[in-house]
Amino acid sequence: MSNNHKDKKSSSSYNWFLKDAKWDADEVAQRKAELFFNAINLKENDRLLLIIDDTYNTKKGKHTEGVGRFYDHSKGYIWGNNFVTSVLQSNGVFIPHKAKMYVKKDEADEDFRTKIQIAFEDIIEPLGVPDGVELMIVFDSWWFSSHFITDCRELDYHVTCQLKSDKLVVPDDGTALQVADYANKFNTDDYKITRIEVRGKKKRYLTVERIVKLDKIGDVKLIISKRRRDTDPRYYISTNTNLTGAEILSIYEDRWNIETAHREANQKLGFKDYQLRSKKAIERFIQLVFSIWTGLLILELNNPDESRKPKTIGEMVDEIRAEGIVELVKNILEYFNLPIPDGGLLYLIREMGIKT
Repeated sequence: MSNNHKDKKSSSSYNWFLKDAKWDADEVAQRKAELFFNAINLKENDRLLLIIDDTYNTKKGKHTEGVGRFYDHSKGYIWGNNFVTSVLQSNGVFIPHKAKMYVKKDEADEDFRTKIQIAFEDIIEPLGVPDGVELMIVFDSWWFSSHFITDCRELDYHVTCQLKSDKLVVPDDGTALQVADYANKFNTDDYKITRIEVRGKKKRYLTVERIVKLDKIGDVKLIISKRRRDTDPRYYISTNTNLTGAEILSIYEDRWNIETAHREANQKLGFKDYQLRSKKAIERFIQLVFSIWTGLLILELNNPDESRKPKTIGEMVDEIRAEGIVELVKNILEYFNLPIPDGGLLYLIREMGIKT
């Protein structure tokens, strides 16, 4: 910011704003969420997904707060920061909500918290949602915890998540067994075809649906799912036992949108480009990035183009950049009293290799 604005201030001014100025990033996140709810016309009986995951950001050196050695499943061991992240989604659109830094126990003070505690205390519990809206917490099997799920249920929120094969379930006969062993009790004929559509793609699954009990959680709807008859099953649960298998699979498939949010926010909005050392300043910076995402999305929702499919956040950012370049070239041509080139400014911009 300090290098790319005509009225730029010193870097220390921006550092002060992010680290020491009196404003609350959590309040910004809540207000941002409310603007999103209004923009998508979220109303009573609608379902809102709050998707939980984490992401890593590689960093050099040891001076940034929270840096350490972490295991990233896509890269192996890395040196950097780890964030608990979240996305809000409803009516087919989503925004990044919060990112909270996880600090390893050997680096933290006496207030060390696990990632699950951070997710619940900093993201789930403080979120205000409109009356009558069903909030569904969504996460993968790493986050499964009976305590985590019961905490969410005490807030009257539902949970949909993947289940590891060794988790114990109790079916109707009252005998506890691992979910993989339970799945082996079903024959090929017990599986039914379930079709869903996610992110514009149609998918077909073979599924068994049963209501089972989980220790300390109670009744859940269990979905045993295969892509083909000869593939190993995967297991999903929802605390909302009224949902169909197709609904549960669709909800879980939407979990992928948090990966999209990580990628797009990083590539297009500089989510991981912070040059700050303080945990508080970094989380504030990220919340401002997420606010820009939300502003662009709301602008798009309020000015829909019926002639084309909805734009991704990356396309929105590229379009704004192209408009800025067009305006810059126009000003240069006018300043030097030069004519508009044949084909117009957009043609010239495209010839420069810039997408419009």
